[in-house]
Amino acid sequence: MRFIVKAGTDPIARADATLLSALGLPGGGAVKVGRTHCRVSAGEVPSPSTILLGPIALANAGLNVGDTVDVVRAPLAEARRVELSGGGSTLDTRHLSRSLQGLPVTVGDTVVVSASYGDRGDTTETRLQVTAVEPATFGLVGNGTLVYPAGSTIAAEVVEQPEGAVAGEGPTTAEALLAGLATELDLMTGWLSLLTSAGDLPAAWGLPKVAGVLLTGPAGCGKSEIVASAAERVGAKVHEVSLELVFKPEGLLDRLEKAVNVPGPAVVFVDRLDAIAGDDAMFRTQMAAIMRWFLDTVAEKPRLACVLGTSSATRLPEAITSSPLLPRTLTIPPPDTARRALLFEAALRRVPTGDDLDYGQLANRSAGFSGADVLAAVVQASAMIATNAGTLTQDHLLGAIGEITPSLGSTGLGEMPTSGFEQVANLEEVKQRLTESVIWQMREPERFSRLGIEPPRGILLYGPPGTGKTFVIRALAHEAGAAFFTVKGAELLDKWVGESERAVREIFARARAVAPSILFFDEIDALAPVRGRSTNNVTDSVVAALLTEMDGVTERGNVFVIGATNRRDLVDPALIRAGRLETHLYLGLPEASARRAFFDIGDIPFAGDVSIDRLVEATEGYSFADLSGMMREAALQALRRDSKAIEVTNNDLDKALENILPATEAGGG
Repeated sequence: MRFIVKAGTDPIARADATLLSALGLPGGGAVKVGRTHCRVSAGEVPSPSTILLGPIALANAGLNVGDTVDVVRAPLAEARRVELSGGGSTLDTRHLSRSLQGLPVTVGDTVVVSASYGDRGDTTETRLQVTAVEPATFGLVGNGTLVYPAGSTIAAEVVEQPEGAVAGEGPTTAEALLAGLATELDLMTGWLSLLTSAGDLPAAWGLPKVAGVLLTGPAGCGKSEIVASAAERVGAKVHEVSLELVFKPEGLLDRLEKAVNVPGPAVVFVDRLDAIAGDDAMFRTQMAAIMRWFLDTVAEKPRLACVLGTSSATRLPEAITSSPLLPRTLTIPPPDTARRALLFEAALRRVPTGDDLDYGQLANRSAGFSGADVLAAVVQASAMIATNAGTLTQDHLLGAIGEITPSLGSTGLGEMPTSGFEQVANLEEVKQRLTESVIWQMREPERFSRLGIEPPRGILLYGPPGTGKTFVIRALAHEAGAAFFTVKGAELLDKWVGESERAVREIFARARAVAPSILFFDEIDALAPVRGRSTNNVTDSVVAALLTEMDGVTERGNVFVIGATNRRDLVDPALIRAGRLETHLYLGLPEASARRAFFDIGDIPFAGDVSIDRLVEATEGYSFADLSGMMREAALQALRRDSKAIEVTNNDLDKALENILPATEAGGG
């Protein structure tokens, strides 16, 4: 894609967000510009066709302001070694590696390294030149990259690692992405072994012609890694077809024609197919015809297989997904808690860290992170300690996680509630039951496996309105470190045939994408009433879709389902039986101890004349919602009395109690 170069000041290039998405970099990334590589992010630019480059990037690229240049997405591999010249011997390899973490480097580039000195922590910048990059002439400075000054003896002292490995303990990023995917890897290996076999086994065994496998899963879940690993097992070479810059049917046809002519045994991996196949794609109809030709051609060639990668099969035309030449759809889930923990371990294996690292907590706090997001968080945290050569702590990493926008957020990240059980007034038994049912299985599943039982997969909360059902579940999501999705029952209902069922499938898919997660269906009686009683046929279909999802016909992953209702008798019985929403918890009107706890943990300051005992007695029959409304009215009374009031008096509370009655007395249901 061609851009006009304008002067920028940021060390990271800036470009239009829409055009970055067209390049396949919706969150930014590495690109090739002129004779160099640099990082680019979305930002404010004079026009969509403009790219802003700082002075150093301009010089490295060999460009001037006003030039027109081709910008190409560059998926850079981690460099094993980077040699720098021009800094003398004042900078050690450890400091160089930290300072350049995450930076794309190309031989001939000028890079800037900062160092602090003096008691006041003043900094100085040193400009160095990249004189060598191994194994290619360009790459990304990562955790396993050795960065050293020219002439240093350290390069000769390093023992070479096998191809694809880096020095240090712990798993590699590819190994972390593949963790827990043994079944999927075995299935992919079996299919590629069959289709690329030397004896052309499909023809010899009289099997129907097959082209390959449809591989689905969100970006960063390990699709490329699983194809590469399976192909390596069967001795086949992977030929990847990039579709990011395909804007015309002729471009797609040209790339696929070249791919089908590669010598076998080979696997043609066409990734991100949904980029040109979605409903808003520019040539969806022509694409379907070209892909049918491609599948037919691959099926006719011995020792050749194809894997079509997409974020979701629903985004592809039915002509592709229902093709007999793609008889198998393999779904790769996004990195779950265990895989994210391994990804953090892999990314941090060469970084100096403290003794307080808790990979489990990092994984729980990074819901929605892809493998690239985990690496970005580690790079961000490393930047915090680079200037003082310190060690990376848990707080550094948690802070960095908070600053990274999860790639999987585009699929609906859900909330991460900020307060836990400490803000829940009393309800000790309810909190204990929720802990046993949800938190134990997310953090300590071995408790259940030791006794040979399956953990509960769903809970139903029922009771009068305003008793805190939603609030306590939000607190539960915080305690569990889970993403929180709340859905009002009526929100998913749609008069058009099939739309409500699709909405149910999509909300479960979004929850799976950022697991661990909690799906909370408020007013579930409106979404799943007793079948046969309603004149609306839509609700019957929705109940069937919910039962299908909850029974695990489509793997739920680490997703816990909770429903809430004021009337348990109105919910379809099939939904609240054992194995579904099997745990039933009643939340009634708060007792005196719960009301006292509510006032104790509230944020509204009381004046000295306020008696908590009297207030607890006066609010008999109030729900938590009623109490919140009453306290809000008391605070407003105080402001009406004095616009500068800083506390609520007994008189303010008396007026509020007169105005805000319990919902039952006020005629509420």
